[in-house]
Amino acid sequence: MTLIPVARRRIAGIALELDNDDLAFTPAEVRSLYRANGYRLSQGEISAILQRTEGWAAGLRLMLLARAEHHADERPLRGDAPAVVDYFLEEVFADLDDELRDFLVVTSVPDAFTLELATVLADGAPAAALVERLTHLHVLMSRHGDEPVWYHYHPLLREFLAGRLAERAHTVVERLEKEAAEWFAKHEEHLPALRHATLSSDPVCISVILRRCGMQLILTGHAERVIEAIATMPAPLRSDPAVQMLVAAAELARGDASAAAAVLAASRDRNGSAVQRRWQAGLDLHTAVRRGGIVDALDRLGTAFDAVTGESQVDTYAFLQAAMGELYVGHLDRAERYARFAGDRARMVGAIAAELQSSAILNTSALFRGRMRDVLDSASQLDARWCELGTPDDAFYEVTRVWRAWVPYERLQTVDADRTLREATAIIDSGSEPAIARGLRGLVVLLTHERADDPRAAAIALLDNLSPRDDMPLPLHWYAMVSTFAVHAFDRLGEPTLRDRFIADAEHALGATGDVLVLRAIAALHDHRHASARETLAPVLDGSSRCLLPASLVDAWLVEAALDVHGGDPVRAQESLATALSLAEPEEHVRRFAHADPAVVRLLGARATSGTRTHFADTVRDRLASAGALVDEELTQRERIVLRALTRNSTLRQIAQQEFISPNTVKTHVRNIYRKLGVSDRDGVMAAAHALGIE
Repeated sequence: MTLIPVARRRIAGIALELDNDDLAFTPAEVRSLYRANGYRLSQGEISAILQRTEGWAAGLRLMLLARAEHHADERPLRGDAPAVVDYFLEEVFADLDDELRDFLVVTSVPDAFTLELATVLADGAPAAALVERLTHLHVLMSRHGDEPVWYHYHPLLREFLAGRLAERAHTVVERLEKEAAEWFAKHEEHLPALRHATLSSDPVCISVILRRCGMQLILTGHAERVIEAIATMPAPLRSDPAVQMLVAAAELARGDASAAAAVLAASRDRNGSAVQRRWQAGLDLHTAVRRGGIVDALDRLGTAFDAVTGESQVDTYAFLQAAMGELYVGHLDRAERYARFAGDRARMVGAIAAELQSSAILNTSALFRGRMRDVLDSASQLDARWCELGTPDDAFYEVTRVWRAWVPYERLQTVDADRTLREATAIIDSGSEPAIARGLRGLVVLLTHERADDPRAAAIALLDNLSPRDDMPLPLHWYAMVSTFAVHAFDRLGEPTLRDRFIADAEHALGATGDVLVLRAIAALHDHRHASARETLAPVLDGSSRCLLPASLVDAWLVEAALDVHGGDPVRAQESLATALSLAEPEEHVRRFAHADPAVVRLLGARATSGTRTHFADTVRDRLASAGALVDEELTQRERIVLRALTRNSTLRQIAQQEFISPNTVKTHVRNIYRKLGVSDRDGVMAAAHALGIE
């Protein structure tokens, strides 16, 4: 019987199941297996082979190979399987004395242990000497490079030892789990501390560990574990105010603001300690960010909020929520200050989720300030830190990846739209941030609306997902950032009524800011209400109505340029366009030119003045052309002939004689040329003709 084909198929799979280099297969072992000639190996045969190998692990390897040959359809082997149990009893336990056996069993409680933890679990036994003996017997493995050294057993052996442990009294197992929980909590290993506390089934132990580690676990992204642990506690312990605040914080971290609000309403304690009051304030803000009422929650904080309580975990949580609240209401300076404070403390206590969120707040604030380069630079740094932290799942980190894709979108550069959509969808599917998910759904519609099969449905989706809602708040700057593009999208989709509803909703959220006036001016320009547009825009241009978003001023001057063209003042139009270009240049806000009035795009294409012949203006034209957005009102053949004649300094009468047309017809052609090129004099005509290659 030939075993080679089967062996080749199964060896890699078995090695993968074992997931341990110590049980890798060697050619000598495979040859030994073949010599067995295809028969099931008995324990005696395994023992005989073991005598020709080094240690129990090699013998176990051969037993697994034999099993792979004859039982390929069975489930992966477990440490409590009868054959493995018999093997360990005969080949491992049989050669150990009682002290070493007991040490093996009690130190199998944690996934891994140090000499210090082993001493605790073994009631003061000489751990160093016992570990040395087990290592010499190839029973114990160590993780190299750590200080202190951590030791662990192979998973199969640990499963076998768990069976031996279960044979002991329940009180013994409970004591070992409690000791492990307390040791891990003392050494700030919060997740294993909670796991062992839960396994102890001791409500008091669970309560103590939660008080010590619960907030840290929430800050590191383990809210589910906290909720599960609290659910195992009896009702009297669950009703403790500190435990209830943990429940609220965990529910908020999971995205369930309603459950958190119900818990807070039932457990509010105005006479608690400074730490409890700080915790309560953080929870109030966290709830408000999810459900609305952020301004009121911030007002309740007072100036005393800037002081620290000395409880790093609570301070980290509270300052993080304060940073979020200030970001949402548009106070970017305060948001950044609180975020840096929270980030510093998060790094001190190892709160991964809190550290990523504080970095995301700073990255988002840079975006809202219009600092595109800073967004990309800080995102790259955050990427590196995210990798150092083990690439954890984190909704706020994912948001910064969306911002990184938004920057080239704003710049009208080649953008990986699929990546943007995937990142947005991942956050939407997570369900932990419903308001952010709603906004990102709107962003997806905004990026894809031009490909929509049903324009009306696309416009409704824009309104449903991008319009501000009091009960699902998003940062004010977010609305200012996307609103201009949304208004243009509504116009392209042919939905002015939905557009006006959207602008009214934006004004309700943003107030009488310059950004809202710009939206109204864009709508009025599209509807050919030029006088209304100019009147609406005036406070923005004279500085009496300030904009949240720097880029809103680019939009304002583009609208002004269009109004100047339609008002018959091409010189002023060129000046307005040059102002828009200078404002857009530092951070390359190019896409806004693609959405400008066609008359303004023609001005840009004409290159008639020095303001439209800059390097940045060339960049804008190139990107508009690549995107198919450089709309030219083509000169007719006759107009091109007249323009060529003008570049040669021909008079109108000379042109009429040369083309056999009347002087009045020439004048009409010249007026059309000036209008289409956006120029007002012969010098402008010469420059525009040169730019168009007409000489």
